[in-house]
Amino acid sequence: MHLPRLSLVLALGLLALLPACGDKPDADDTSTQEQADDLDGDGVSAPDDCDDADPGAYPGATEACDTVDNDCDGEIDEDPPTWYADLDADGFGDPDAGQAACDAPTGTVADATDCADTDAAVNPGAAEVCDGADNDCDGATDEDPPSWYADADADGYGDPDAAQAACDAPADTVADGTDCDDTRGGLHPYDIDDDGIVDGCGWRELSAGGYLSCALDSDGLAVCWGRTWSYVPPTVGLTALSVGDGHACGIDESGAMVCWGNAAPTPPTGAFVALSDGGGYACGIDTSGAIHCAGGTENGQIDAPTGAFTAISSAKTWYSHSCALEAGGSVQCWGWDNAGQTAAPTGSFVAVSVGGAYSCGLDASGALTFWGDDYYGQSSPPDATFVSVDLGMQHGCGIDDTSAVRCWGYDGVGQVSSVPSGSFVAVSSGAEHVCALDTAGAIQCWGSDLFGQSTVP
Repeated sequence: MHLPRLSLVLALGLLALLPACGDKPDADDTSTQEQADDLDGDGVSAPDDCDDADPGAYPGATEACDTVDNDCDGEIDEDPPTWYADLDADGFGDPDAGQAACDAPTGTVADATDCADTDAAVNPGAAEVCDGADNDCDGATDEDPPSWYADADADGYGDPDAAQAACDAPADTVADGTDCDDTRGGLHPYDIDDDGIVDGCGWRELSAGGYLSCALDSDGLAVCWGRTWSYVPPTVGLTALSVGDGHACGIDESGAMVCWGNAAPTPPTGAFVALSDGGGYACGIDTSGAIHCAGGTENGQIDAPTGAFTAISSAKTWYSHSCALEAGGSVQCWGWDNAGQTAAPTGSFVAVSVGGAYSCGLDASGALTFWGDDYYGQSSPPDATFVSVDLGMQHGCGIDDTSAVRCWGYDGVGQVSSVPSGSFVAVSSGAEHVCALDTAGAIQCWGSDLFGQSTVP
């Protein structure tokens, strides 16, 4: 028998079934091995990982203050943060007084940017003030001084276009920079109702009469120019103003009516809320809505109707009629009537104005309705939507819904054709001139300047 040869064949067969020495285990075996070597999954296996049960501890980790050797260097909490003394307790620490510790020592903060740790008003978060110190720790001193504004008219309001920065106020300057006219002390911001909100700046109100113009400045004082007959306005604050033929009237802060000028009427007594000065007479509406008139009587111009009224307008020249707006919107007129100027139509109006021998009403839609003379086209306005209207002797002007002034009628001296461009809030027509108040609080006048009535002081 050949038993030895059979044993050799069997041995060789068994060896063929075994893997070669260099053969690799399959993928499942490799994964199992790696998981066994890096138990905490932090990417580092034992024995390099000093704590393979803590994923936050491995070589290269950031050392934290937690009593753990996070970076596996054999030391614990060897890189604590630095805390800085904050003697003035302003939240900013002294960079020259730091100490390392895991927990903040008493009286310390993490910030190290204070430049004066004994003064709580000095730190990087403080506002720089003019005191010779570096309040905000930026290395500069008093680098943000306040602005001061030239106050040439000494009214307490400065010119916004004339500013200079300085810690101390230069001569003739103020901290306020809201003046709209630094050449006239009476023109500045004003608050008529004392509610703390500025109502405007500059001239408050204006009125053009025969050959005279007047306006209220920011303090309510009347200023007049043109044919003044050397009369001086009262030195009291006024709340309303109206100019007639050579004279003017106003309502003072007590509600009383005061008048001045050539042949000025003795005003009616009472407490008034509205007024209109005419040719030799004046009328006012009292707090109950009743009309009171005083002055000339030849044409019934002071024989006002009874009722409750909200607005009134009188002829500013020698024409002597008036119209008033009732609380319900209807108009009543009285006085001289040579051309139908007192024959008010029916309708509802929001404003009324009287010219020479003609009158008009403004309704809520912005349309004008005229009655009376139209010889010069003074009762034929341009096609526009108006927000206000004021009639002169033989011409009229109004402000449309774009804030532009529109004029029509007699144009003998440019009162119609010389209208300036711009945005306006009020317009007033005299005998042959016009004045308007623009949105900046300035007055512009045009037309006749025979007596200087169009030359604003």
